[in-house]
Amino acid sequence: MKRIAVIGGGIVGCHIALVCAQKGDEVFLLELNEKTGQETSTRNSCVLHAGIYYNPGSLKANLCVEGNALSREFFDRYGVDFRNTGKYIIARNEDEIAEIDGLLDTALRNGVPGMERVTPARVASQVPLVHCTGALYSGTTGIIDTAGYMSVMNGLLFQQNVTVLTSCRVTGVSGTLLETERGTLDADIIVNAAGLYCDDIARLWGITEYSIIPLKGDYYYTTKLDLGIPVYPVPNHRHKTLGIHLTPTFGIETIIGPSETPSSGKNNYQIETPREIFEQSLLSMVNRETLAMLEMYEGFSGNRPRAYRNGVRCDDFVFIKKPDNVIHCIGIESPGLTSAPAIARHVYSLI
Repeated sequence: MKRIAVIGGGIVGCHIALVCAQKGDEVFLLELNEKTGQETSTRNSCVLHAGIYYNPGSLKANLCVEGNALSREFFDRYGVDFRNTGKYIIARNEDEIAEIDGLLDTALRNGVPGMERVTPARVASQVPLVHCTGALYSGTTGIIDTAGYMSVMNGLLFQQNVTVLTSCRVTGVSGTLLETERGTLDADIIVNAAGLYCDDIARLWGITEYSIIPLKGDYYYTTKLDLGIPVYPVPNHRHKTLGIHLTPTFGIETIIGPSETPSSGKNNYQIETPREIFEQSLLSMVNRETLAMLEMYEGFSGNRPRAYRNGVRCDDFVFIKKPDNVIHCIGIESPGLTSAPAIARHVYSLI
């Protein structure tokens, strides 16, 4: 039996801890906040992604497709609320038709099932308020109750005798000893799954070339849009994000967002994007009459843990073993929520 310490209690760290415990190891999960899953894991669009956007052969592509299937099995087995809504990715003008075709090609190369090129009439039949010149339909995209997901995960960790230490900031390392604000912990294996703070943890072992520079996303809500399926524009290439999109929830609200703004800090969760930015983006998808009736109001904010290596953006997930008993998970942004169970398997294969 190995003693394993997992740093970071987001959904990725929780899945890693769960896999290790199920293999018979003694597991400690160290979380900075008062509760698990309070940062990136629940401050997002709550979407199970299909694997459409990522470079073929990349870790993001492979782990997202695998994670989509594993997540569905997990949700079904443990009763996590999940709705297989599908998703439309729309071309808002003729110039974006080529982008739609390119996304379809990438998705097929990634082995994403359930992809279709559909007509504007197909979109209008399901989402009459949205206008487009062409679209893709993704049949394996869905929405997740992320708060419920974390609650189920906490129960499973308890059942598997994982010791969860919250309000536990890691401050240093000495050999195999982790120094924390709650004392020291000796571990055979350490996994750095600290999300926004993974670069700070990596520096404790002399890994200085990676930094996390968060890209902040603000969200608005509306209760005036009856939407049963997420609707996305083509990606925002400037920020390498999926753009401001419309996502239904399990309640009466529709999420609008996220925006893309530089963050003033990893713990900045203030809504800072002007309403006009959301309105401008939405006008490319709906008419002015629809926009006028939406009655948008402020929702929440999240930070994407974007990784840079010596100042150059990392387009893929990064996994590093240094030293041999420490595994670092760096830049686990979207599709990290979808990929989490597959990431856990991948990390355990490195132990």
